[in-house]
Amino acid sequence: MKILIKREELKRAINSIIGVVDKKQTMPILGHILLETNNKFLKLTATNLEVQISSVAEVTKMDSFESIAVSGRKFYEIIRSLDSKEVELTTIKEQFVIKTRNSSYKISTLSGNDFPLFDRSDSSETININQEKLLTLFNKTHFSMAQQDVRFYLNGLLLETEPNKLKAIATDGHRLAASEMSIEKKQINTTASIVPRKAIQELIRLLVNKENVKAEISPNSIRFVFNNLSFITKLIDGKFPDYNRVIPTNTEINIQLNSQALKPSLQRVSILANEKFKGIRLETTGNSLDLSSVNPEQEEANETIPLQEKVKEIVVGFNVSYLIDAVSSCEGNAVCLSLNDENSSALITSPEDKDTKYVVMPMRL
Repeated sequence: MKILIKREELKRAINSIIGVVDKKQTMPILGHILLETNNKFLKLTATNLEVQISSVAEVTKMDSFESIAVSGRKFYEIIRSLDSKEVELTTIKEQFVIKTRNSSYKISTLSGNDFPLFDRSDSSETININQEKLLTLFNKTHFSMAQQDVRFYLNGLLLETEPNKLKAIATDGHRLAASEMSIEKKQINTTASIVPRKAIQELIRLLVNKENVKAEISPNSIRFVFNNLSFITKLIDGKFPDYNRVIPTNTEINIQLNSQALKPSLQRVSILANEKFKGIRLETTGNSLDLSSVNPEQEEANETIPLQEKVKEIVVGFNVSYLIDAVSSCEGNAVCLSLNDENSSALITSPEDKDTKYVVMPMRL
């Protein structure tokens, strides 16, 4: 094996897949990157058994070789730290050699035949989506995914396809984010896929331009193809909650607010909120909205936001972090906080974005 390749090209390819290289290395092979020849390209693949990412890098010169697996972190750190414009990659016996004009590094290898590649599955639906719009959809919803919930189906993002529409919904059982975007496909099968949290995080990192991404949806996985990448994620097997049931409708109290005033007020009040529960009190009194927090040290914070019109009086508690996340993700400067009573969830929307809704459950203080 002998490969001559531009360092920046190799660095780009490794950087795009390094996020799924297993740091804990529960299986030694998962800490490795698979190297294969692909026509006149070097193909690099990494997996954590949930997500598999393959990237291709254009080479200056290459001899054909049998696939090998090299330590992902070591390979990445070496290539990242080199200052040479070009790198030579060779194998000597069972070692992988990285050479430049003034340096040489030898790292051990594993057989490429042992690398756990995903089986290719037939897609039931294929759609083309603008990368920038898909990234926006993820950014509006991903923060509401659960992290390590025993209800495993909450540890991901629900993607639903409908004629001319793609929806994203996330909930951790205490809050919900739902958004949708238009797609140019009228004849489409209705699908519902729960994409794991790690896959969404990696996609957010990798979606970087305005070109299209092709999504191939199958019953057990989704494959995204974009930017010289093949990104395959397994789906979470489970039934996502009926999210439409928890989105408030026909609310009695609708408070119109300026997000540029509301968000800083929430952030300041959160400073003295209980560090564990992050609860704050919202109280409407005539033409104002009062925000307050108290912590176990009996420290207090109070903020008053004037309202343009009088609303029904109500006192209700919320997790301030959930409110900040929702308000931060609303488009434009206006937000509407909608409620029915002290025990109902809050609906947060923006007049400039009719396709996005946030729901935050109340909490006792």
